[in-house]
Amino acid sequence: MSTDKAGMRLEVGSSGKPLVRVFLSFVGRDEALVLRLWDLLTEAMVIDQEYEFQLWRSDDAILVGEDWDVRIRGALSTAEVGIVALSNAFLGSKYITGVELPALVDVPGKHVVPLLLRQVSKQADWRGLKSKQIYGYGRPFSEARGTSAQDAWVNRLVVEVHRVLARYAMRDDRQR
Repeated sequence: MSTDKAGMRLEVGSSGKPLVRVFLSFVGRDEALVLRLWDLLTEAMVIDQEYEFQLWRSDDAILVGEDWDVRIRGALSTAEVGIVALSNAFLGSKYITGVELPALVDVPGKHVVPLLLRQVSKQADWRGLKSKQIYGYGRPFSEARGTSAQDAWVNRLVVEVHRVLARYAMRDDRQR
């Protein structure tokens, strides 16, 4: 399957819809908040009528005794989309900024969707994301109070992911 700088090719999933593999990137320090976000995102994406989303996150996918670095790099290599949950702790992680971001940002066939999980210092080094449009920049997920506000925040995120896919994804009608 070929890709170019601007696009990504999607194979057809078992549902007959285009399959989108999504790598969810976060730092462990943000786990309590980000797991709420991932749960809501999973709920919204599992019922998607246009795409079959396959979400991958390290805390759920890596078993005790497995080589976590190998598993993360493998998931990064197959993901078409990387959703990254930004915070000060995220931008300070050497593993994330040295391995995960370089595998997702400005890589042919992949697209990064940065979202603001928590407010980031105005003095922060954005690790190559400063020039990217960041979802929730004006109101991070941490400031969405209550179930309705969090649901609305996540549902708008799904709309943004759809906009990214509409612009960059080219459906490949051939299955692997």
